[in-house]
Amino acid sequence: MSAIPVTPTAPAPVRRPGMLVAAVGVVVVTALAAIVNGILIATGGKELVRDLLVQAGMPESVTEADLDAFAQLAGEGSFDEIISTFTTRGYLALGAGAAMLIFGLLMMKAATWTRVLVTISAVFAMIFSLVILGDETTTTMAGLAMLAILGAIVSIIFTWLPPIGRYGKALKA
Repeated sequence: MSAIPVTPTAPAPVRRPGMLVAAVGVVVVTALAAIVNGILIATGGKELVRDLLVQAGMPESVTEADLDAFAQLAGEGSFDEIISTFTTRGYLALGAGAAMLIFGLLMMKAATWTRVLVTISAVFAMIFSLVILGDETTTTMAGLAMLAILGAIVSIIFTWLPPIGRYGKALKA
């Protein structure tokens, strides 16, 4: 018998599933929507709140004293407290979007810990966007909040699809 040399075959490289690329794309778009919305709200300040009040029916010639009186009638204390509330909502949306962006980009290797953190940050982005959507809002803020909510739902679904889990396990092995 002749000896045929047996060469060990290298394992086939694991291909990144297209669903993972789609999931990361959805996460990034959703995160950017939340970040832009947070920046718009956090930097809007008095002008944003004044615009919202004018949309609600207040005259455009409202003075600072009138706004403080309106805030006291609404039970907020002062106009600055209303602005502080809006700014805080903006920072919360911005923070959730930034976390989602970071963890979404780290999800390219489909590690379980990144998928868990994407899910958690997507839930927070969804909650903060619901708060923004449920309150006085401009058309731009409402559109970005809706995009963030729908994107967060799709992100959570895509993140836990079986091909992504199989890819993560194959890379781990």
